[in-house]
Amino acid sequence: MFAILVIVSVAATPRSPAPSADKPETIIYEHSPDERAPWPILDIYSLVTDSKSVRALTNDGHSHTPSVSPDGQHILFVHDAAPHTKLPHHEPSETDSHHPIELYVMNRDGSNPRLIRRMETAILRATWSPDGKTIAATAAYLPEESAGVEMNAGEPPKPPVTGLFLFPLDGPGEPRLLFRDAFTPAWSPDGHRIAFSARQRGSRWAIHVANVNGSGEIELTDPTLNAGSPVWSPDGRHIAFDAFVGGHSWQEIFTMDEDGSRQRQLTTDYNWECSAPSWSHDGEKIAFYCRSVSSPCGAGVGGKSGKRGGCIRRVFMTSAFDLQAKPAQLTEHDGAFPVFAPQ
Repeated sequence: MFAILVIVSVAATPRSPAPSADKPETIIYEHSPDERAPWPILDIYSLVTDSKSVRALTNDGHSHTPSVSPDGQHILFVHDAAPHTKLPHHEPSETDSHHPIELYVMNRDGSNPRLIRRMETAILRATWSPDGKTIAATAAYLPEESAGVEMNAGEPPKPPVTGLFLFPLDGPGEPRLLFRDAFTPAWSPDGHRIAFSARQRGSRWAIHVANVNGSGEIELTDPTLNAGSPVWSPDGRHIAFDAFVGGHSWQEIFTMDEDGSRQRQLTTDYNWECSAPSWSHDGEKIAFYCRSVSSPCGAGVGGKSGKRGGCIRRVFMTSAFDLQAKPAQLTEHDGAFPVFAPQ
């Protein structure tokens, strides 16, 4: 059990208007048919906030976790496929092609999808650098000493290790491991630093920031705070993230200054667990998704209906600075991992 001390100086904190229909935004997100979320059927959708018009950008049931290019013209996403290497366990045919091992890029309207990278274990998250040339991704990989080595009969395979990699968007460059046990990478607006969530002792997570060459790593969040999914504001002065409150019971959205000071809790409705924030390009709003506490999410976990994977996920948006603003629910259907797309 622990408590989070949230220090808020209302007078000193800049305030922005609550989300308004006067400034329509396009949000890209993943969608799964209700009662099946969040796995295995997933596709990429777009939403215009003023009209709430929705459009499917993929329809293969294997596409998810989008990231929008800096110019807003392309979408990077994770694509599921069947691995070439034989798995160490038996898998039913209905799910054998649902492994997040490919990265694709498509046009903003969903046209011209192309494969840019295939990794045989798993790709958990990927995002563009501000100049659009480099990808930061969390992926699982086999330890070097076990890669390509024949296992002795009866010897269990070594588990993959997860880390943060950098690699070029185009070209043959091999992924470069930056940090082990690092997740949810996010680039600073100037492209010089990367924020990420790092595994701590005792199964805790903290927000770290480092230079893109791996130097200068620092921890921004308190060691008692279980935090992840950092993302920089467009001006580089703030970082939004998610963290657990109420003795690890609920996950909510926070912001802090880039140096880790002035942590502020934006969401407080404990009927929802909220995560994966994204800043609007004017820096005034934050989109995120929430999971209903009454219908827990997870592969093989059933909600009230008892169906496999049944849960309720919805996309929300709120003011980035007005702590009194009530988050607006943007979707009545399943939605997760929203990202703003430049107009």
